Amino acid sequence: MSEAKMKSTGNETLGHVTGDFLKWEATPLTREAVTASKGTKIGTFVDYPLRTGKKLLALTDEQDGKVLVQPHNCIIDLSLVAATAVNAAASTGGNLDGLKKDGDPYGIVYQGAPAA
Repeated sequence: MSEAKMKSTGNETLGHVTGDFLKWEATPLTREAVTASKGTKIGTFVDYPLRTGKKLLALTDEQDGKVLVQPHNCIIDLSLVAATAVNAAASTGGNLDGLKKDGDPYGIVYQGAPAA
């Protein structure tokens, strides 16, 4: 590639992808599309209607009012998620331990220290 062509393309940073957050899942067949606010981004906690008061991490950006979540048997890396968002998502305790307890009955394991 010519130097002129390289300069014209610039340096762009790609956004996050599902694999940045979802480190393992038993099967992608259990992923679900749930309603989300317009503009919801990947890595944001959203309400999961089948578990009142519980939140799951969006694995995609909002499209047509929906995001994908994995509600069962998975490992979620929280190292790219703000600690304040993690604390707000916990249904009890308002902290990472509360969020982990929310996920335990459904095989959801949260790992990694949330971002400061």
